[in-house]
Amino acid sequence: MRIALCDDEISFHETAAALLKQYRQTRPSDTFTLTLFSSGQELLDYTLEHGAFDIYLLDVLMPGQNGIETGAALRGRNDRGIIIYLTFSPDFAVESYSTEALHYLLKPVEQGQFFAAMDKAMAYFSKIQTENISVKTTNALRILPVSDILYAERVERCVCYYLSDNTAVTGITFNGTFQNAVAPLLCFDSMLPVGASFVVNLSHVSEITKSALIMRGGRLVPVPRRIYEDVKAKWMDYWFRQGECHVI
Repeated sequence: MRIALCDDEISFHETAAALLKQYRQTRPSDTFTLTLFSSGQELLDYTLEHGAFDIYLLDVLMPGQNGIETGAALRGRNDRGIIIYLTFSPDFAVESYSTEALHYLLKPVEQGQFFAAMDKAMAYFSKIQTENISVKTTNALRILPVSDILYAERVERCVCYYLSDNTAVTGITFNGTFQNAVAPLLCFDSMLPVGASFVVNLSHVSEITKSALIMRGGRLVPVPRRIYEDVKAKWMDYWFRQGECHVI
């Protein structure tokens, strides 16, 4: 677990490190790293270069960019890391929910409160781990949250995964069928095969026409005419269970 602490009080860096060391003793099979930051901008600059953390411990009241603004900036980058706020004031508790914070701890942070928040974070992390797929690329193994995948496309003998942050990840060359290559995706109810070369995340489809699925953000996935009615029915069924649907 990669943990970031962002707090302008340097003395609290030592407190948090000690609490995490004590918590580590209750989970001997887990590994934790803690990286310290004294401002929101410093944290944001670091994640832009080195990637996201699993857990963010953010002080709310900091000079310049406060913790709520820092959390909002992380979410604006589609960072799904777990956010736990730390502050002397309860006044920002409601505002913290706008960044989908998991917990809100008042300072001075007691050991029992910290352990409970970390247990909650670990349980949540374990849950989202089951909602990811692993993709082997030419130089790395990528873990992709299924909720971030707009659709997967067969490109020659590779599968290309298009993500909600407008990036794409291309897997290594696969043997066998496209259906087998995307089998991990098809375990999820939101994923629908469309034709011979696409698997679409229905939760990201905003509209359907007789020739294409229109994804959030404007991307189009072609729909073969022969399967249009079947695709439309499955998409409508998904959204009747989840929310609104708009058919053109």
